[in-house]
Amino acid sequence: MKNKDRWIDILIFNFCIVALLGVTLRSKILFSIPFLDYNRLLDAHFHFAFTGWVTLALVVLMVSEILPVELNSKRIYKWLPGGILAAAWLLLLFSPLPANSPGASLCSTIFILVTYVFAWAFIRDMRHAVISKAAKLLSVSAVIFLVASSTGVFALAYLFATKSLNSFAYRDALYTYLHFQYNGFFTLGVFAILVNKLETKMSEASKRGAYQFSVLLCISTFLSLFLTYLWRDPNIVYRILAICGSITLLLTFAFFIRLAISMKGISDYFKPQIRPMVFLFLGAFLLKIFLQSFTLFPVVGNAVFGDRPVIIGFLHLVFLGFVTLFLFTWFANAGYLNVGSGFTKFALGTFTVVVFLNEAVLMTQGLGAMFIKSSYIFTWLLWALSILLFISALLIGVARIKTKAESGVIN
Repeated sequence: MKNKDRWIDILIFNFCIVALLGVTLRSKILFSIPFLDYNRLLDAHFHFAFTGWVTLALVVLMVSEILPVELNSKRIYKWLPGGILAAAWLLLLFSPLPANSPGASLCSTIFILVTYVFAWAFIRDMRHAVISKAAKLLSVSAVIFLVASSTGVFALAYLFATKSLNSFAYRDALYTYLHFQYNGFFTLGVFAILVNKLETKMSEASKRGAYQFSVLLCISTFLSLFLTYLWRDPNIVYRILAICGSITLLLTFAFFIRLAISMKGISDYFKPQIRPMVFLFLGAFLLKIFLQSFTLFPVVGNAVFGDRPVIIGFLHLVFLGFVTLFLFTWFANAGYLNVGSGFTKFALGTFTVVVFLNEAVLMTQGLGAMFIKSSYIFTWLLWALSILLFISALLIGVARIKTKAESGVIN
């Protein structure tokens, strides 16, 4: 894939925009900013984080890291990331308009169509790629779930267009979209990249373990969808499928632990300075699986799907603690961020600490809300942490500029 250096620059810049939108959103909660509409600002933050940061990053890495050079150098892989980037920025620019406005709807449709073309091209080329069964299964399943997530978007568009007041249908459509994005495309995409890169260093037993884990992860992603519908007390079929989802999640958890133990020596693949980040983003994944499996029980499920701070905490756990931390770890290990520099280590360390402080405050706020003991101080703490998160994102951006200057590749 050509111009990968430039794509890394764009991705880090886009993440800085996501962090800036987060600061603005937190500021709007605390201060009177009459010219900003909170819901439109929330949509802007949400959509750009998904499209301009994580989706674009995973597409770039899946194409450049998983597909062989003779396949990823095709012209279509030059234009598809560009199409995703353009659609993401158009969605951001149209975010002040209502979600069902013609401009916003058109941009959403363009983005979805570009991802469809990407899925078709990627799956077509994956058929000819000589990679492990585990990496191929994870890669193909990831883009299938990316396509599947659009069903939630189209359902929401239909509900908006018909001015439906069916809150059950609205929440089900939203949860379907989020599930296939967070637990599907995001999670499977990360592991596809990881497994593909580490496969050459695995023993035969570890390769078998990686495939078994991959199969369980894919199955659990589909079945655990039904856990997201338990909030509305569904029929017995949904409950049985949800129970199966919870069981497969726990099996996935166990098989991952077994795989990690068998691969303990492979941590040497990662540079010593970033190994703590590896353990943290994998720990965030395990916590995600553990919490997700226990939503089967009403006391947990009702909190997760009915308590806004808990929902936001879970989403940030996956988005920041797992996926974003993985992406910056990957950039650093590949040399796009010079971890030999004290400045880069400070930037990455600050970002990592702030992410987990943010998660701790969100979860504490959620527990407080569950027991009706919440405090307004949490809002101020989250605002302060959003500022620190934005500053640390800028520091990573500066670290990227310094890395390019030191390597003499600035263009």
